[in-house]
Amino acid sequence: MHIETVAPDSARRIRICFFFNAQRHQLLHGMATAVHLARMPRHDVCVVSPAQGHIDYALTLTERLGGAPITFVHARSGLLAAGMKRTGKVIPPKLLSLGVLARWLNGFDAIALPERTSILLRKLGVKHPRFIHLDHGAGDRAAGFDRRIRRFDFVLMAGPKHRERLMRERLIAPQRHAVVGYPKFEAADAIRDPDWRPFANDLPIVLYNPHFSPLGSWKPCVEQVLEAFAAQDRYNLLLAPHVRLLDGKEAQARWAPLLDRFDGHPRIHIDRGSDRAIDMTHTSLADLYLGDVSSQVYEYLRTPRPCLFLNPHRVDWVEDENYGHWHYGEVLDGETLDGANDIIAAVDRAFADHPRYRPVQERGMARTFLPEGGAKMAAAAISTYLAQATPLPQPVPRRRDPRPHGHRSTRSLGATARRAAVLLTVLAGGALLYNAAGPGPTEAATSPFLDRAVASHRTTLLRQDMRSQSPSTAYDPEDIRRATGIVMPKLPAGWSVGDTQIYPSTLGDIVQVMVRTPGGDRLSLVAMRVETNAEGQPLLEQRAAEDIAYWEDRDCAYALVGDLPSSELLGLAAELSRLT
Repeated sequence: MHIETVAPDSARRIRICFFFNAQRHQLLHGMATAVHLARMPRHDVCVVSPAQGHIDYALTLTERLGGAPITFVHARSGLLAAGMKRTGKVIPPKLLSLGVLARWLNGFDAIALPERTSILLRKLGVKHPRFIHLDHGAGDRAAGFDRRIRRFDFVLMAGPKHRERLMRERLIAPQRHAVVGYPKFEAADAIRDPDWRPFANDLPIVLYNPHFSPLGSWKPCVEQVLEAFAAQDRYNLLLAPHVRLLDGKEAQARWAPLLDRFDGHPRIHIDRGSDRAIDMTHTSLADLYLGDVSSQVYEYLRTPRPCLFLNPHRVDWVEDENYGHWHYGEVLDGETLDGANDIIAAVDRAFADHPRYRPVQERGMARTFLPEGGAKMAAAAISTYLAQATPLPQPVPRRRDPRPHGHRSTRSLGATARRAAVLLTVLAGGALLYNAAGPGPTEAATSPFLDRAVASHRTTLLRQDMRSQSPSTAYDPEDIRRATGIVMPKLPAGWSVGDTQIYPSTLGDIVQVMVRTPGGDRLSLVAMRVETNAEGQPLLEQRAAEDIAYWEDRDCAYALVGDLPSSELLGLAAELSRLT
């Protein structure tokens, strides 16, 4: 990947964003590194998430780690809040958040990510920052060696196992990666309660930790496992599925009837997604690990202990490096899971046979984690990389509007009143707001303005096709100016008005006028008091299969949207721009 070469500026501060756009467990993979980096000279660290709960957790982690001068940003908007409410998940849909935040994130020098989906920011125009991949887990599955890792500028990994495979698969380049150990250990040690215990007895604890992957054991095995442990009195069962497995209203509702049956059992504790499921409380407490394909087995094996694996899909795993961790204990295939007694008998064998597996576990751990590594080493590697001979590009020029940009709508429209109501709600949902210590970056709002222009155009087309919606054909530019401060252009001779609407948002009012040209074409003229990357001469872009010609005049932006050839649309926009 090419990095611009410019004259080094040893005095310039480096602005680094740790962006958490997934479930809360990923904060533990990045926050300790963020804390150490923030303590270094000339590094301004900003922790950003669209979930308030993530920011609260990050603040607690920072305090437990000894504190650091970090700016915490809850990036929020009405659209993101609606997305969270609809899904019932702890975070808005990832792609929605990326659309909302892309322009604002472009103001950083580097963005550190513990997941790969957010590398799509590059395709959303985030070209200035360098992207840093934070190791998210240290397992063996192919998912940990995602092809998207190649798109990052710098990649951190826990140990030689990951480095060897990433190099072999050509996903990392020399001088663009570092083996730094496992920063999560430091974060988890700082935040978990070592004295917590969910059982009133001293029986051995078996941790069942199924993964959400289709290759996991949850669907075919969870009921058998629960029934097996409920029917015996020698072991406790701590059921703690991966936090993504029960994330969201649908998953919770689907599995609640089964899990509710075992709530209150004196030897069964079910964790449906608490912080203990992510901070290594369970993996530190357990006496035996029962699992499938989760990388959490490596966190459990920080202290070598018995393991047992479920293979209900009968995977041919012995020579498959994606199942390297299955060599750390007995593997029960699909034919073995026929009865509760078999599961308990396998647990008995796992305890008895552990001395045979312990050397294999220790060798695997040595290849997985750099022993002397950790968050401090990760922070130093990032700092060194960002300060190396090929320096950072110059910062993106700032604009005068101090607000980050607004949301973008991804909802397609149909010919129903319900969809129209939803779209109008989105339009009124508002721009991105944020809580931060100190001023935020100043960014242009081209993208959200164009998205609003398309959305309002489609809404008005829909309104005109609905008998229950009466159009407002009055068009008085002076009245609009007095009400909104937006100066609307005079219309060319022969143009007529089919509808005029004003939609509110926290970015400001949106004026939308449906017009007809002498040729009968229906167009939308949309205006806002917002900055874009246009000037007086109209520019052309496409959003959601709609061509948009847009321009600026003084402090207002205008867009013309309609089903016309691009050249005609630009010509009409140029004519309107002269009449503003």
